[in-house]
Amino acid sequence: MTQSVQERVRLAQIRSGVVEAEAGFTKMDLPKLDTFETAVTFGPDCDPVSAHEELMAAFGQKAGTGRFLFAADSSVAGRYWVRSVVPWKQQPPAAINVISPKRIVTQLAEGLMYHFSLAVCVGDVDFSDGRKFVKPYKTAGQYEAWFAENAQEFGVRPIMVSVALKELHFHHGGSSYRVSYAVLEGALEVGDTELLIRRLLRGFGSHRRLGLGMLKLQS
Repeated sequence: MTQSVQERVRLAQIRSGVVEAEAGFTKMDLPKLDTFETAVTFGPDCDPVSAHEELMAAFGQKAGTGRFLFAADSSVAGRYWVRSVVPWKQQPPAAINVISPKRIVTQLAEGLMYHFSLAVCVGDVDFSDGRKFVKPYKTAGQYEAWFAENAQEFGVRPIMVSVALKELHFHHGGSSYRVSYAVLEGALEVGDTELLIRRLLRGFGSHRRLGLGMLKLQS
């Protein structure tokens, strides 16, 4: 029998020792996502690439593989919000301040409505020499159309969406980088719990290793 995403998350947590095994745990009465969320602060000049390297060392995997996602805090330089399947077993060594991971259970039954925020980079895709290149969309309308056209695949039903175009500027390894992206905000309804959980764990779009693609929900 094929396991659901909820069941695989539960197994990962049992193996990591953060939850106890229960008889019949694979029978889920209420669709939900069980994760751990925290905030970690590095130095104010910490760029997204360096932050990802620190978090990858703590979790043992790259962002977007299903283990963790992270997003920059818009109000505090060097602070990043982190969502993970299991809490890290060791803190990032370069962290200045770390909030203890808090367990969050989010009910995701079909039909529930949430406010949402999503910083995401998507666009036209080209392949050259076996490498994938993304040319980000240039208009808010393109991002809004992308979200609407792929909503069923994401497991959501958009109710209201607004889009703001942004740019991420940072220096790393002596080079300057600029990444265009958009922040989508509004309201959505859960359409397919299984599909939505997959996206909540793996993220949306490109540059998830720069802190993009983490969907934030608020009931």
